[in-house]
Amino acid sequence: MKDVSFSQSMMFRKSWDFMKKQGVTMVGLYLAFMVVSVFLSLISGENVTSGRYILGNLLAAILSWGFGMGFGKLILNILDGMEPKMSVFLSIWSRAWTYLKLEILILSVIVVFGLIAFIVADFAVKVPFAISGFIPLLGYLILAVLIILLCWIMIRISFAGMIILDTELGCRAAVKRSWQITKGYVWQLVLLYLLILLLNILGLLALIVGVFFTIVMSLFISTIAYRVLWALYRENENIMDEVSTVSHNNEESDE
Repeated sequence: MKDVSFSQSMMFRKSWDFMKKQGVTMVGLYLAFMVVSVFLSLISGENVTSGRYILGNLLAAILSWGFGMGFGKLILNILDGMEPKMSVFLSIWSRAWTYLKLEILILSVIVVFGLIAFIVADFAVKVPFAISGFIPLLGYLILAVLIILLCWIMIRISFAGMIILDTELGCRAAVKRSWQITKGYVWQLVLLYLLILLLNILGLLALIVGVFFTIVMSLFISTIAYRVLWALYRENENIMDEVSTVSHNNEESDE
């Protein structure tokens, strides 16, 4: 791809273009999912020990998981110029195990960081200030660093799920590719995610109903960001290959 750049404004414009074409269909599909989820919640009851409650919530979890995968794949297909087809929600289950492994990996990372943060915070709180004013301060500083580090890692692997839906790569390979394509773009992604957050806040203010529109638009924006980063990575790889080839040819000519 030529003249590719990571432009937040371009991503918002492109997502708006896609929303004008497919927004009604995608928002309607998302609303249908929400209605089914609410219905399952209502019929499950409130008795957490009942079989109906367990079955209803299990079905809701499976529905949410499958819908998330299928909806993400639909957006990828729309970006590729395809019309949204509901058959995607059946075919996407071939990637379910890989997707599940990714979610387990992400959850494990969050749990590990959470435990470390809890231990550090607990230690900082329990140390009497009279003993040392430095130790509690150091504890909170470490806690802040852990939170920033976790956010940084989450941003670096944030596209692994899309990569699994978009390719045949396994969990580890998808995480590696996400890590590669986000290198050097963390701050641009932070700004992008903040803009997406602001967009959804505006959606909530628009009589709450607007948030369904902004959620779908946000998914288009993040998917466009993934495609842009992948294009930039491939472009950089091609340049490096050309440089390597030229250097190799020069070395041969010197010999």
